[in-house]
Amino acid sequence: MAIRTGWLTILLLIAASGTAFAEPYLALRTGQKCEACHVNITGGGMRTAFVSAHARDIMKYPDWFDELTKPVESFDGVFNDYVAIGADLRASASLIFQDNPQNGRVDNNEFFRTRLDEFDAEVNQATTYLNVSVIPDLLEFYVDLRLAPTVDAREAWGMLYLPMDFYVKVGRMFLPYGLQIQDDESFIRGGRNGSANTGFNFDLRQAAFEAGWASGPWAAVLAISEGPGDRDAQVTANAYALFDEVPLVDSVMIGGSGSRFGGSAEQFQFAGYGGFAIGPFNALGEVDFIDRRVAEADDPTGTKHHRGGFIFYTEANYLFFDWLNFKVAFDYADYDGDLSQRADDSENRISLGLEPFIAKFLQTRLFYRVSNGIESNPSHNQSILSAEVHLFF
Repeated sequence: MAIRTGWLTILLLIAASGTAFAEPYLALRTGQKCEACHVNITGGGMRTAFVSAHARDIMKYPDWFDELTKPVESFDGVFNDYVAIGADLRASASLIFQDNPQNGRVDNNEFFRTRLDEFDAEVNQATTYLNVSVIPDLLEFYVDLRLAPTVDAREAWGMLYLPMDFYVKVGRMFLPYGLQIQDDESFIRGGRNGSANTGFNFDLRQAAFEAGWASGPWAAVLAISEGPGDRDAQVTANAYALFDEVPLVDSVMIGGSGSRFGGSAEQFQFAGYGGFAIGPFNALGEVDFIDRRVAEADDPTGTKHHRGGFIFYTEANYLFFDWLNFKVAFDYADYDGDLSQRADDSENRISLGLEPFIAKFLQTRLFYRVSNGIESNPSHNQSILSAEVHLFF
């Protein structure tokens, strides 16, 4: 929706922080675009007062304990009309099952693995947020500071709102590409243990200049950033539309992203994504095509050759009892982009999980994930049972 004068302070400055990750399935369920629920127009990070005011409608938590779900008093992170803060904490425990290699290889066609290889307990993320309205409805300053598992400033930017629903943003920021799903280990995000990935995740943030437009169901953004490593400038673009109350379905989303960087290694990639919601059910997906130009070690001419890549992701969500979200997701990746045969360079991952919100400040998640990938890499062939607690304000 277009951000109008008068709503801007309400939606963007009075914030109760939530997950530092976007949740596209919630956008489909509610029919609301990124900027309705996040201070950052492109999604992720501190949430807005719209979420706090409509928490039960968005998160669908049960009414079990009045002290937790209907507190008489609670902290919303707002100090005054100009300054708001927030924080979020994710802690998890995981059982990782992995077979022993036989002749340097493991079976890459398993759903259940019985050998417990590792127990992993960690703080996945502890993040604080600061949002300052320097000039209400016009100029804004935002900082996303991570305290664990490492300490660093993930985002720090200033944003200027322009007439006709345009805006410009400058600083250190996440790049606007594809579905920014919560699962940062998905192939369409950062992957796990060096698996296939698009490279766009919540660890990738760059100094950038961003310009965008958001009006009605439409949104479009273009970012020019420093690029990773020794590469030249990186150009990333994203555009999507989210329609609600359309015939036959409750909401429909369709979008596309592209990114290009050069330097010693050149790469262009494109993502098409979309989804729909019908009642308690919604589904979404993304497909990525990657074209790399690299010099072969055995080519003395230094000629760069094309190397393709293909990544696919889909998920389905069903809301049981009007509070318990059940998710099933599937990842697939082919390193060379040759889909005519399933060679040793392809891998897949299946995820089954429950992720209920218990209250507007608390979410729990229980997932079983199975990865089957390169036979010569045991860490690409694992079964993981994990539980997570997410606290936020």
